[in-house]
Amino acid sequence: MVAVVPRPGHALDPGDLVRHCEDELPGFAVPRYVEVVSELPLTETGKIRKAVLRARGTTAGTWDRTTRPPP
Repeated sequence: MVAVVPRPGHALDPGDLVRHCEDELPGFAVPRYVEVVSELPLTETGKIRKAVLRARGTTAGTWDRTTRPPP
């Protein structure tokens, strides 16, 4: 799973992100799940709280590449 924060004023299509990853990464590294979030949970020193993201898991807003319609 990957959690992505788009740049302000930009939209992000999870399908486009996965297609880009499929072109650039080996198959095992292409994320199955994509979640577009407004911000990442951070520690007091500015590091990403990965444990919080893992604990949250998939949500209703998580995009799953295995259920996307074929191109």
